[in-house]
Amino acid sequence: MNDLQPCVLSIDVGTSAMKGGIISLNGDLRSFGRVALADTSRNDFLDWDGLIWNRALKSLIQILSKITPLKQLEIQAVVISGNGPTIVPIGFDGKLAGQSHLWMDKRENRLFSQKSFFLPSVSWIKDKKPDLYDKTRFFLGCPEYISYILTGIFAGFTANEDFNPYIWTNKGIDAYGLDSDKFPELIKIGMPLGPVSKEAEISTGIPQGIPVYAGGSDFIMAILGTGAVVPGRTCDRAGTSEGINYCSDMPIDNDRIRTLPHVIEGYYNAAGILSSTGAIFEWFRRISGQKDKPYSDMMNEIREINHNQNIPGFYPSVHRGETWEFSGGLFVGLEVDHGPAEMGRAVTNAIAYGVRDLIETLEKNNCPIESLRVSGGQGRSTVWNQMKADVTGKLIEVPSVIDTELMGNACTGFTSSGYFTSLQESTESLVKIIKIHTPDRIEHEKYNDGYNFYHQRCLDLVKIIQPKENNNDS
Repeated sequence: MNDLQPCVLSIDVGTSAMKGGIISLNGDLRSFGRVALADTSRNDFLDWDGLIWNRALKSLIQILSKITPLKQLEIQAVVISGNGPTIVPIGFDGKLAGQSHLWMDKRENRLFSQKSFFLPSVSWIKDKKPDLYDKTRFFLGCPEYISYILTGIFAGFTANEDFNPYIWTNKGIDAYGLDSDKFPELIKIGMPLGPVSKEAEISTGIPQGIPVYAGGSDFIMAILGTGAVVPGRTCDRAGTSEGINYCSDMPIDNDRIRTLPHVIEGYYNAAGILSSTGAIFEWFRRISGQKDKPYSDMMNEIREINHNQNIPGFYPSVHRGETWEFSGGLFVGLEVDHGPAEMGRAVTNAIAYGVRDLIETLEKNNCPIESLRVSGGQGRSTVWNQMKADVTGKLIEVPSVIDTELMGNACTGFTSSGYFTSLQESTESLVKIIKIHTPDRIEHEKYNDGYNFYHQRCLDLVKIIQPKENNNDS
């Protein structure tokens, strides 16, 4: 491939790994790297040491440079996405002021009259760690921190002005009793931040002078990277958790659906969340002694468990509101003769049934879905994608770059560099669907009975839990 073809350096900071890629103007992933960050099956994510990101970034650039040194490439832009809402405190010396507060950390002071995902964590820090709050010059998000490392410039990233209240505004900051000067100005995705500094080149290996543009939250960039930028397209983004993100031309009023402004102004992102699905699957692999077993082998064994076979059920701990929470879930009907394959079938069924339930909820609220464009490692599993197609009855579309946050970053970088006039234009040009899984109608009919039973059992569990919670609230 021609090394002089324009390309974008895309970096995504996940919960358990940092990923990076060099993506060319024709949408090809020229090189890819992944650096592990933490084992999320433990509590490594609490009181997070931000220097882990610094070290991972340097290692990632070394991996990406093995094929072709970055200085020999025509890199037009660097764009960073990352997990959130994560809070990174920066001191008055420009260095980390203390440990970061990851999105998975549930310690927060939330005002339910306010929309911000970030300010509740900062409020908790002010309340419980006043010394850290006082010595913090700026609170940044995760992708903003990595961008700051590269440029030395402080900023917050937002999809557009309609999205600002979900990050921070002066009104929200005042409502929480926080200091507005501790929060940098918000700039829109794709706005120029600054060039890579000489100091950053020394510490990371990214060549000095390459423009860095504002990225954003990982789910926003995954929506771009799947091309879910016109009404009706749906992104199924899976990682530590899973979200079904539908592009809508109108807001959706339903307590099972989280409606946020879309990155494309005038549209909305209507999403259902399955929390901790990826983490639960990794937990299952570990407790069943299959952590080092290839995914393909494990999924093939799970597939061999037929519909009529006696298997346990796996149920989420919360099954209402915007989120199905799978952490704290439980097996029901587990027998002594059940092995890893039967337990795996229970877990994968539960996740696929959760996806189908969210699809049905969206469709009942004027969000018709024909297909799901998958994002994340799930895109590599033919067995899992076909299972999802069979359970949901929907087409499952696999893009050429399955780490779609990276593709979303590339679409942003090329648009900001002037190669496209809009994010929609860049996604239509760069995002390519390379495989489509069509539902097997016979298998779909077989899954219907299991889904209907599972769905009713979830409703029964809600009836058991709800009165207890009402009593606790009184």
